[in-house]
Amino acid sequence: MRGKCVRFAATAPLTFRAYSDNPYHVKKKVFEGFRKKLLFAFIAAALFIGAFAVFGDKGLLDVYRLRRERDGILSYNRSLEQENKNLEQSIELLKSDKRYIGHIARKELGMIGKNEMVYRFEAKN
Repeated sequence: MRGKCVRFAATAPLTFRAYSDNPYHVKKKVFEGFRKKLLFAFIAAALFIGAFAVFGDKGLLDVYRLRRERDGILSYNRSLEQENKNLEQSIELLKSDKRYIGHIARKELGMIGKNEMVYRFEAKN
């Protein structure tokens, strides 16, 4: 057999590998599945955090309620401060102004001064 060139024919037919058999594509599919799971976990976490931020303790609804309560308290404080100023003015007038004392005595106690007369009219039914 020396000198003779022998060619061997392929005994098996030539086959092509399927797309999914390629190791690169298999890794890509696994990574895509992982990406989907990671995206789902991220969205779920964002929804959970968002719901807790709105409805949870010290959430946006609680902050809104507390802000309204604070505004009501501040308004009440302003009205009390105005009432205190009026009372302080009244106290100062009661200490020093005789006409104011007479006015209060007539208005609240029903008193009359010297040389004054009270006329009472009966209402007709």
